[in-house]
Amino acid sequence: MRFVFVDRVLDLEPGRAIETIKSVSASEDVFADHFPGFPILPGALIVEAFDQAARLLIAESHGFMRGGRLVRLTRAAFRRFVRPGDQLRVRCERRGEGWTVVAGATVDGERVATATLEYALEDGPADGFAGLARELRSVPAALARRVPA
Repeated sequence: MRFVFVDRVLDLEPGRAIETIKSVSASEDVFADHFPGFPILPGALIVEAFDQAARLLIAESHGFMRGGRLVRLTRAAFRRFVRPGDQLRVRCERRGEGWTVVAGATVDGERVATATLEYALEDGPADGFAGLARELRSVPAALARRVPA
């Protein structure tokens, strides 16, 4: 993955929903060109944040032995700019029996984007997500053990 849009998993209900955080930094490569003097996160990268969260949910739900391939994106809507310094909060919820995911993103409680994503399941280890999930879970757990209450 060139861009990683999951800094932290806030909540995860395997098979149902996931909530993640991405802290949008001014030092990210995308802001060199999009746009000079008025940096905004492209909508395509907000969709990428939805996809990464949803694929992490799918992988976790199948013990990282199955992955998801995005096959359809519908109802994408963007309501406000996401800028450096914002904290993008993504929530993906599974709808129905298949892997249709309704995704939404907020910044400071204000809805910035929504979309519906549909996935086909693939057999085999979920590419790259097992390591990412371990890292996202182990770092906070390790810090919690080291910091006195």
